[in-house]
Amino acid sequence: MKKLTRLLVPVMAAACLLAACSSESSSGGSSAAVSSAQSGSQSAEVPGYVNKEGFPIVNEPITLSIFGSRDQNQAEWKEMLFFQKYQEMTGITLDFQEVPAQGFDEKKSLLFASNELPDLFVRSSLNESEVSMYGVSSQQLLVLDPYLEAYAPNLYSIMQENEIVKVSQTTSDGHIYILPELDFSDTGKMGFKQWINKTWLDKLDLKVPTTPEELKEVLIAFRDKDPNGNNTADEIPLGIREVSSIYVLGGSWGLEHQFADTVNIKDGEVKYWLTDDRFKEYLTYLHELYSEKLLWQDYYKTDSRPVWRSNLSNALFGAFYMPYSDVFINVEDQFIGYEPLKGPYGDQIWADASTGVIAKGAFAVSSTCEYPEAALRWADYFYSEEGSVFYRYGVEGETFTYDESKVPRINDDILNASEGFMTALGKINLVPGGGGPNLITNQTDGIVASDLTKEVSAVLVPYLPETVYPRPSLDEATQERVNAIRQDLEKYRDESVTKFIIGEWGFDQWDTYCDTLETIGLSELQQIYQDAYDSLYK
Repeated sequence: MKKLTRLLVPVMAAACLLAACSSESSSGGSSAAVSSAQSGSQSAEVPGYVNKEGFPIVNEPITLSIFGSRDQNQAEWKEMLFFQKYQEMTGITLDFQEVPAQGFDEKKSLLFASNELPDLFVRSSLNESEVSMYGVSSQQLLVLDPYLEAYAPNLYSIMQENEIVKVSQTTSDGHIYILPELDFSDTGKMGFKQWINKTWLDKLDLKVPTTPEELKEVLIAFRDKDPNGNNTADEIPLGIREVSSIYVLGGSWGLEHQFADTVNIKDGEVKYWLTDDRFKEYLTYLHELYSEKLLWQDYYKTDSRPVWRSNLSNALFGAFYMPYSDVFINVEDQFIGYEPLKGPYGDQIWADASTGVIAKGAFAVSSTCEYPEAALRWADYFYSEEGSVFYRYGVEGETFTYDESKVPRINDDILNASEGFMTALGKINLVPGGGGPNLITNQTDGIVASDLTKEVSAVLVPYLPETVYPRPSLDEATQERVNAIRQDLEKYRDESVTKFIIGEWGFDQWDTYCDTLETIGLSELQQIYQDAYDSLYK
């Protein structure tokens, strides 16, 4: 078997070679050029309207229409500093067609159904099914791979050095239709980080736990010994935020999260572990914590998120899991990170690991775009070091400055804005809500990640799985079947897991749970992904 490292994998056998290709028209991309790109053929001719490097991107002004989802914290895109400055830099005027997040998916579907396509899709969250449908099948999205070497050299270079990006973006027909949001920072190498209340540990003269048993003893002390000193039993020992968190926190039982799912891959075998004894033991442990009021009692309730955040911002949790400290920045100095617990079989894995591709469908070009070369150059700048800083921080001297270590720091008036940091940042750029085409590094993750978050992440990095596999692309029919199975399976899984943890079901019902998962299609799903894995890596 060909082996994948965390951020370097072999070239996917099915993937076409990335090569330069350009339009046959000197004034813009002609329909012949689009046809050429779709078939994967190449042309050495460089269209005269575009500059292959530097700014402006085009010799004469052009207009590109842009469609995407506007986050609730973002200003109207035409008013956003990022877009205003970038239009000046590139010579490309944008016809903004952004849509509020609420109802966006419906409007996106109607757009493709009407075939009245924009030139660019930005923050359109194009998922696997949509790329298969609108790219592979209907060809409404442009095949991008023939253009990448010549017109997206920054991303192309990343793909050559870090093949996992290419694998994750390549569809079942061997082509690339979408560009990603990438996070190669330490904070981006994982989702959740684990935090523990150092103030409480010190008050009770406790050590940081290293095993599940030690964690339980610490949580009992947090429950019983009034570590916040207010003579009220309001401490919440362990704060898991929602049901979905359960599946990425099982690394101490050897339960990884490959294919961004409840999957282990060992010796070339794809294994869904939802019916494994180790998962049962992990749930048994969580049930013990819940029954002894060591686990937050409302973690599974769908309307509990605001209460959870309030508890966190008031430092009522002893231990918890969060990606960043932005929602508890006022009390973050009370918390530290700690190494993964060493489980009953010797596993010490932080399973919530990322491939670095945090949004696969962050950018796309429609097949009707007249200027595909310019479109690719427009997006590619944000995969450079300089472009990453511009995308995430704005304009030096206006919205940020560099510190003595050459790390960008957002201006205090933005960071401490009365309207809230994210709303203030949303007037500057697309960072609030994420999902746009850009590269995040250890230099530029600080726009969201505090220095403490970066420290906590560094503690967990050595315990990430050696190999992180992206979910493989499937043909449209297979993807539809997978979607159908996963919809039913995940609904039943979440309901069942909650019942086991809170005690509505006893573990004498485990076999019934396993049988029902099989009836829904667990083995079929596993075989589909096994076949996909074999075609890619064996």
